[in-house]
Amino acid sequence: MSQQLKLFCFLALLSVQSTAFAGRRQFNVEVIAFKQSAPNSEVFAQTETEIDAVKRYERSIRGKKTMNSLYRRLDKSGEYRPFYYKAWQVQGKSGQVSLPVDIYDASQKLKGWIKIQRSDLLHVLVDVEWSPSESAEEDGLIYHLKEKRRVLLNDVHYLDHPKFGLIVKVSPI
Repeated sequence: MSQQLKLFCFLALLSVQSTAFAGRRQFNVEVIAFKQSAPNSEVFAQTETEIDAVKRYERSIRGKKTMNSLYRRLDKSGEYRPFYYKAWQVQGKSGQVSLPVDIYDASQKLKGWIKIQRSDLLHVLVDVEWSPSESAEEDGLIYHLKEKRRVLLNDVHYLDHPKFGLIVKVSPI
């Protein structure tokens, strides 16, 4: 085979490979979960899990935590009590939803998942449940937060529930 033909084949394979990887991007996803003590009049009656079943989770690669000062401010406040803070690296493919990242803390009775969806806009999909069981009246209750939210890169986003909340930040790597 001539040198020119070998070079052409090499460049053709290289362009196919770079096209295959062009739609993939890595993101750093951070989540802080916190309890809220604000009064509200809503009645909650959920006692069974309603989280959508997941067959396969994203392999967790630890991400960079950049919201430590926010976590400390929440911890010092009287109304909010943070109890979970994790960061992961997630691969987002153009036009697709990522595999879910497992959100789980047995000691805090927190479980669920988070995904990112890349299209023309970036979205975060969250399905998380928290069961505080701190008093007799709350024993066995489960608070469910399920939301799809459009997010901007490097912005802090607040996902709200009357009893707990999540702070989410997505950054490009």
